[in-house]
Amino acid sequence: MLDDDVTNKKGIYSYVLTHREKYLHIRKFTDSQKRKAFENQKGICKKCAQQFELSEMEADHITPWSKGGKTSNENCQMLCKYCNRLKSNL
Repeated sequence: MLDDDVTNKKGIYSYVLTHREKYLHIRKFTDSQKRKAFENQKGICKKCAQQFELSEMEADHITPWSKGGKTSNENCQMLCKYCNRLKSNL
């Protein structure tokens, strides 16, 4: 299933794995969400304020997904790969 196929169907989807029902939360930003955040930031990392190419950056949840942050345009920021890995779950 392609990313856009999944994100066009909002919510939680149940999956059956090893005979137990599990739930998968949609938490991955789409390519269009990443591009929009990248363009809004003009390629500048929100953490270190350096400019990068899109391929050198990763989409990040401003409010962490594990703390209830939504996978939405408003909660998306682009960080360079180094800063994103340092951020962790803060």
